[in-house]
Formats: sequence, structure tokens, C-alpha cells
Amino acid sequence: MEHKRPVGRGSVIQRDDLPLDEAELESLPGEVALGAVEESLQLVVATRDAREREPGPLPDVVVVDLGHRRAEAPLELRLDRKKLLPLALERTVLREVELERQDSDVPAAHTRTIVTFRSGIWMPIALLVAAAWGLAAWALYRTSVPGGLGLPGIPESRYWTESDLDRASDFQLFLTVDYLLATLAVLVTLFLLALWAPGFARNTGLGAVGGGIIVGLVTLVAVWAVDVPFRLAEQWWYRRHHLSEDSYLAWLFAPWAELASASVLALFLVAVTMALARWIGRFWWMAGAPVFIGVSVFAAFVFPYLDPYPQRSLVAEPGITERIPEIEERSGAGPTEINVSRVSDSTSLVNAYTAGMGPSERVVLWDTFLDGRFSDDEVVLVLAHELGHVAKSHIWKSLGWFGLFAFPMTLAVAELTRRRGGMGQPGNVPLAALLLVVIGFALAPAQNAVSRNYEEEADWVALETTGDSAAARELFAEFVRADLEDPTPSFWQKQLFATHPSAVERIAMADTWEERRP
Repeated sequence: MEHKRPVGRGSVIQRDDLPLDEAELESLPGEVALGAVEESLQLVVATRDAREREPGPLPDVVVVDLGHRRAEAPLELRLDRKKLLPLALERTVLREVELERQDSDVPAAHTRTIVTFRSGIWMPIALLVAAAWGLAAWALYRTSVPGGLGLPGIPESRYWTESDLDRASDFQLFLTVDYLLATLAVLVTLFLLALWAPGFARNTGLGAVGGGIIVGLVTLVAVWAVDVPFRLAEQWWYRRHHLSEDSYLAWLFAPWAELASASVLALFLVAVTMALARWIGRFWWMAGAPVFIGVSVFAAFVFPYLDPYPQRSLVAEPGITERIPEIEERSGAGPTEINVSRVSDSTSLVNAYTAGMGPSERVVLWDTFLDGRFSDDEVVLVLAHELGHVAKSHIWKSLGWFGLFAFPMTLAVAELTRRRGGMGQPGNVPLAALLLVVIGFALAPAQNAVSRNYEEEADWVALETTGDSAAARELFAEFVRADLEDPTPSFWQKQLFATHPSAVERIAMADTWEERRP
């Protein structure tokens, strides 16, 4: 049949029902399905270009979906047309038609019944899941730090000069602005890629998953390229303050192993996500979230092996090595591999971290801690802090937090991309990346709060293990001078970027611990 008002996109409906002759049709002049429907001449259809729903002429064929998936839908309508034949509709152009007036009693009741039934099933389940999520979050957030410590105020002038404070504040302010601009540039890039990718993906000729991998690769390269100027500005700032010795080129490509590994994992996740979305459909996130959690566990396991700096065992440090067994036992960590990473050729910054799990678990101390700026007692306290992370299973707890957020985040991506065909469409890969960046930025305050909570517990374990609050105060004060760490960051800097308590807060904790000591 030819329409008087064709629209831009057509659908072919295939049916197995044999067409009926006109004489075989039931005459239903008085029968109403789901409610009295107005005559077709009073129906309103939105014209294609006006977009304001002005009344316009109807096509010759009106198909109304009653939503119950029965094949006899046309017979349930009473339309004042010459003929109404349940023909197999060939080359029929479909579009939504809105009724101008409708008796809503029966259909409304029908809809309310469905909604009530579904709500009756899903609401208790949703409440149970939310309660379990909250209970798990509470259990993960709890630490061994006594509650209600009431940290005292610390006069900054006791530990730092005015020059120290100004230098640290200016240094961190530049990094904050640089990071925010880089994030904005990435968001704009991903937004433009989200507009461009659907057309590009259709022309790859590699199928859905193959096209998605290509789009994902283009997205990774584009984001990396956009971020380069901001990372170079960061490196310039570090060099200006004599905190980095690397050349710009060496610094840019030094972490090639981590970058390559992250890219491979990202493309793997793109392929898995698209395959699940095309196989399962709308609820792919229920299978996808466990995959992402498994990949995160794998990444945490292999991370220690990707350190770009050479490592050696901590065996030749008199005054430190012989104290390791004692602090391993007192902290509750037990025998733990402790390595020294040689970074002094590249930077003067100080750092230590705990990484890995099982066979790969270790504590890594940067050799800049051993260049004479820190006493043996301070270095031992740093090691006790890291062993506190091991003893309190903070890496496993961090993975637990990732598991808690993996399901709602993948659900959000699944639903927000569904309007454009879902994650089964390769052109939606940049859109998914854009959503993840936005969600990650929005969750940064919560993630940083969890991190600060665990760092606070590691500080407390270190104080309990070493019993040396004086070394703790000197250590935290020196961080401001060595790393240009701002001891009193602003509220927003703390919420968006601070993964550790400030130097002032850490010194205050050392004072509080000393006061509570029997």
C-alpha cells in the first residue's frame, strides 16, 4: 500500500498468518478493546518536520499497538474506514500515532494492574538489595581507629615557615587547575567522539564487536593525545620546582608498560561489553559487572610487576632492616616482601605504597626516603604504615568497594546508552566512556573519603606499632617540604583530590594518640 504521507524510515513486518478475504472478517461495530477509541478522523498525528504535534492528515493505514503482543490487534479497533483488512503488511511505513481523546477507564486500570503487579515484585527486591549494599558499605568503611578522637588544632607556624606554606599552596593550586582543565578537555573530546562515532562505526565493515574495538582504539588515542599538553604542563611544573629530573620525552613515554596494559584491558572490556549486550540485551550489565570485577582483581595482582623502576630487596639498610621482623609482627601483617624502588635518577619526591595480593603482595619504598632527609625512625614508621595496609587488607577492601559500585555504574551506562541502541552498537563506545568519566568525577569525593579513612587507619597502626609519635610528627611535617604537599587544602581540593589526610590532620592524630597513651 502506498501512503499519502510517507516518512523517512520504513519497517517490513513479516507474518505467518494467511490473509483473510473481506467476507471472512468479523464485524465488530460495538466491541471495545481496552476502552472506547475515538474515530480515526479525530486522531492526531505529529507531522514529521513540525515537531510541535500539530494535527495533520492520517495515512491510509493506521496501526495501533495495544501492547499485548496478540496477532489480532487490527480486529479490536473500530475505525470508520471503508475497509479494514488484516493483510500481511508489506513495505508498510510505521510511526507512532497519538489519540486526541480516549476513554482511559479500562486501559488505565489495565496499566495500573500491570504496574502494581510489577512494583509488588520488584520493590521488595530493590529494598533488599539497597539494604545489603548499605550494610556491605558500612562493613567496608569501618576501621580500627577509635571513634570521637576530636583532633586538636595545630598551629602551622610550629612546623612550617610562611615561605613553606606559600610554596606548597601555589604548587598544589597549579596542579589543581591543570587537572580540571585536562578533565574538561577529555569530556569535550569524548562528547565530540560520541557524536562522530555512530557514522564512523557503520563504515568500518568489521561487524559490531570489531567496529567497537576500532572505535575504542580511536577513543583511547584521542583521549591520550588531548591529555598530552596538560601532562607536559604538569611535568614542566615539577621540573620548575626541582622535583623531576626526567626529560619531557622520557617522562611522557616512561610508563609505556602501564599504558599498554591499560589499553589492552580497556579494549578487552569493550569487546566483552558489546558481546554481552548483543547476546543478553538490556540486562547485559548483570553479567558485565562481575567481569569488570574479575578484571580489576587481575589488574591488582599484576600491578607490582609493571613498575617501570628497578627494584631491590631492603636488606642493606643498617638501622632499618633489623627492625623489620618486629614491626611485621606488631602490625599484624606478618612476613611481607619489602622492596626499594630506584627512582632517585628521575625524581626527588618521596613515596611508598602497598601493591598486589597473594604471591604478588609487597611493600615498595622509594629510595628517595634513604637519601638522608629522613631519619631511620621516620623510615621505619613509613614501613609500619604500609604494613598497616597489609594487616587491614585495604587492597581487598578497595576491590570490595569497586564491586559495590560496579553494578550501579554498569546499570547507569546500560540505561543511558539504551536510547541510542545500547552498548551493542559500536558507535556508543565513546558515549559510555563519557558517562564513566562523568560518574567517576561525581564519585570522587566518596572515593577519596574512603581512601582517607584507610590511610588514617594505617597511620594509627603505625603509631601503635612503633610507639613513636615524635617521628610521626617530623615525618608528616617533612612531607610538606619534600613533596610540596599543602598542609591545609581547601574544602574542594580535599573533596576532589585528597586521598590522604592533610599533614595538619596527621600531626594532630599523632598528638591525640600520644595523649591517649597509657
